[in-house]
Amino acid sequence: MPTEVRAEELTVLLGDIGVNAKTAVRRGQYIVYIKDSESIEDTLTFIGAQKCTLEIMNVKIYKDVRNKANRLANCDSANIDKVVNAAIKQTEDIRFIESSDGLDSLSDELREVAEIRLENIDMSLKEIGDILSISRSGVNHRFKRIAKIAEDIRNRGVDNERQ
Repeated sequence: MPTEVRAEELTVLLGDIGVNAKTAVRRGQYIVYIKDSESIEDTLTFIGAQKCTLEIMNVKIYKDVRNKANRLANCDSANIDKVVNAAIKQTEDIRFIESSDGLDSLSDELREVAEIRLENIDMSLKEIGDILSISRSGVNHRFKRIAKIAEDIRNRGVDNERQ
């Protein structure tokens, strides 16, 4: 049964090899514990348990790869959601303008991007830009102008209701 003195001696010994170990009393017994995985690996290597060290390293690598893959998948999913929601909003704005003032009320460049969006709701801004031979940023700017026009029409309707 480990005593307090032995636990402290082990803690000092581990400190000598650069491992930050702590002592605690659990169920009446003194224990020495190490939290940092690198310190655990160093301790295992120091006592000659290289195979265990390699197993811990492999588990860490596996978890790291899995976590990176999950982060990438979550990021991709969030980006897809963002693109889909933007396309839905753009389509709603275009249909609203179409039903109120008509697409003919838009400039040629805005009507062109609006028609492409209605025909290709799943296209990215870059793909629409490729069709129009303009940048993704240029397409985005046109959709912002369409959104502003739709907002102005909606506000015009609210103002008319108030009068």
